[in-house]
Amino acid sequence: MVDCDSACKCCCHSMPSANYTGEKATKWGSPNCNSPFVLFEQLIPQIQKQPVDFVVFLGDVPYMAFWDVDYADTISYIKFLSQQLSKLVDIPVIPVLGNHDYWPVDQFNCGSGMAEYYQTMASIYKNWIIDQDTFLKCGYYSQSIIPGLRFLIINGMLCDPTNLFSIDRPQDWVNQIAWLEGEIEKAKSNEEKVYIFGHVPIGHASDRVIPPLCYIDSSLKISKLMEKYPDTIVAMFSGHTHYDEFRVIYDTETFTKPVGMNLISPSFVPEGNRYSGFRIYDYDTDNFDITNIHQWYSDTYNVPDDEIPYWNKFFDFNVDYQRFGIEKINPAGLDKLAKMIKNDPEMFKFYYSRYEPRLDVNKVTLQREKMITCCLAVTSNDQYEDCFN
Repeated sequence: MVDCDSACKCCCHSMPSANYTGEKATKWGSPNCNSPFVLFEQLIPQIQKQPVDFVVFLGDVPYMAFWDVDYADTISYIKFLSQQLSKLVDIPVIPVLGNHDYWPVDQFNCGSGMAEYYQTMASIYKNWIIDQDTFLKCGYYSQSIIPGLRFLIINGMLCDPTNLFSIDRPQDWVNQIAWLEGEIEKAKSNEEKVYIFGHVPIGHASDRVIPPLCYIDSSLKISKLMEKYPDTIVAMFSGHTHYDEFRVIYDTETFTKPVGMNLISPSFVPEGNRYSGFRIYDYDTDNFDITNIHQWYSDTYNVPDDEIPYWNKFFDFNVDYQRFGIEKINPAGLDKLAKMIKNDPEMFKFYYSRYEPRLDVNKVTLQREKMITCCLAVTSNDQYEDCFN
């Protein structure tokens, strides 16, 4: 544990006592602390160097010590991030709500009870969210900034088991998935491809057995949409877990045919003894298929306060995995990779070195290995339990 000075707003999960004399947090960030503001300010020029068409911010602005913030703090931090992202002149930004972007954390509702919050967020993100009608209702929206490609942004907290508002409510209790299908159908009619963005991935977590990340019934509904519209939906993109991972979505009849994929980015926050990072996806400008993944990290722990962090490309998906026969980043390719990770101990070690850098794969327990490998297939609860048991 390190002592995170509250002045820099990087806060430990366990607060040090008054007489704590251990390691102090550095200017640029330390293990198990949130990223300080100055690191995000330094990230913006790094993004500006990249040949990007748009930036997606997958949510979670306030620091992880949620007991030490209130609603006003939460909004203040989100405004800060928005101001920084506004420096990306001429680069569209797609904002997504994260479970820490409200206070109390995780507790997302819809309707009049949260109208002020959604209005505030819509005002903060007004330069980026063009059609705000559904966003004002419940935080999800549709956007198109590139001809032929539609972004569908969902509020993943509506299926999050830690959201008390979702307990004992019918699945899709705010008609978000019904809206999602309607937007996909319109995209299909308009011959558009679809990227789905949601902070919370579907299916199970890779660091616990229960509860799932997203209620299985809701995950199944989204899986069915990928099965129904495989030529329209390219992929779903998420964050939330802080791990570099993916999910393969299978057909809902035999649970054997890969029909979709959920690509999950690691975090900018070094929580859990990780690196601070960001990700760049390459895509085909003709059919919008994902063609490569580049993960960038900075080892901020070891950067002196008077120096600037250096960002290093940690891995290139094609360079790393094509030598194992994974030719494409699509459902079939990731299905093949998932089976290799599950069945080949050496491939699991290789995958884990990217899944959770800095940690020793030789210390991974058998139970944890099963959690990591079994959640790669997310379509049904029975499928997960059969794998785990």
